[in-house]
Amino acid sequence: MHLELRHLRILKAVADHGSLTRAAAALGISQPTLTKQVQRIEEELGAPVFLRGRQGAQPTEFGAFVLARIKAVLTNIDEILAYRPHRGDLGNVRFGGTMPPWIGGVVDWLADLDSATSVTVHAERAIGTQVEMVVARRMDLSLVADYPGHVLEPQPELVCRTIAVEPVFIALCTSHPLAQQEEVDLNDLEDEIWVIPHSDGMGWPEHLHDACAAAGFYPNNRYPLFDTGLRRELVATGRAVTACQATVRADENVAVRPIRGNPLWMRHLMLWRRDSAIAAYGDDLVRVAQQAHQAAVDNSPAYHAWVQRYGQSPAESELFHSS
Repeated sequence: MHLELRHLRILKAVADHGSLTRAAAALGISQPTLTKQVQRIEEELGAPVFLRGRQGAQPTEFGAFVLARIKAVLTNIDEILAYRPHRGDLGNVRFGGTMPPWIGGVVDWLADLDSATSVTVHAERAIGTQVEMVVARRMDLSLVADYPGHVLEPQPELVCRTIAVEPVFIALCTSHPLAQQEEVDLNDLEDEIWVIPHSDGMGWPEHLHDACAAAGFYPNNRYPLFDTGLRRELVATGRAVTACQATVRADENVAVRPIRGNPLWMRHLMLWRRDSAIAAYGDDLVRVAQQAHQAAVDNSPAYHAWVQRYGQSPAESELFHSS
């Protein structure tokens, strides 16, 4: 094994978060996977970098030596990556984040800005990683999400604009008895098998777990994965149910239904650096993203019916506020 940049970023993430559990969530991988990676890196270095204990992961004396130099290396690398020649006005726009299907219109709008502008899209579930990449200039623009009780803390270097606040729905097989209802009670799903992704490091699926606990149960997550294709297959074949974005496309096999009482919410946020070239286009980007999201709402029968029933979502300040 030879040390690579990604190995240095792994060690930095563990040091920054002070815990393998929190670092794994921020990186979007499981804790056992991260533990094995750290062990392999330490074997390559020839000595432990961290001491694991009840207090989390604390650097050893050797680890403090290594981490100080890692941070210096990564700072220099990030500056090199940020100082890239621009073609035209923006050059290559690096756009990352949760990437819901409706965001394609934003990608098209960016690509149409100038013939010299190209767009690189990077789908990334780990919210903390996305924020760090934008701060470090390794990403120009990012679309992330947060949840009530799990609110993204503002970063002084970043502009953070809300694209939409929306309820979270349930996806289930069209042959499921609950699919015949206009709305589904969360506690009616107590005995179901769920497919729930690993933590995004921001508050999902923790927000789901909180709501299920309030309904008196803990979801049976037999399939802890994120791959959207496999998730849809498991739901379509009746093997599981899953929480989903309200704009998810329904079809002859997958029904999308609101949850009675609207216990689950999410907020789509767009981030960029205040001093970046993309900042001059911020207002237009937000407008385009909001229009794309609204088009997705209008094209979703379940979401459109929900809007007709309840009106627009509650005020953002009612759901999302720092504790």
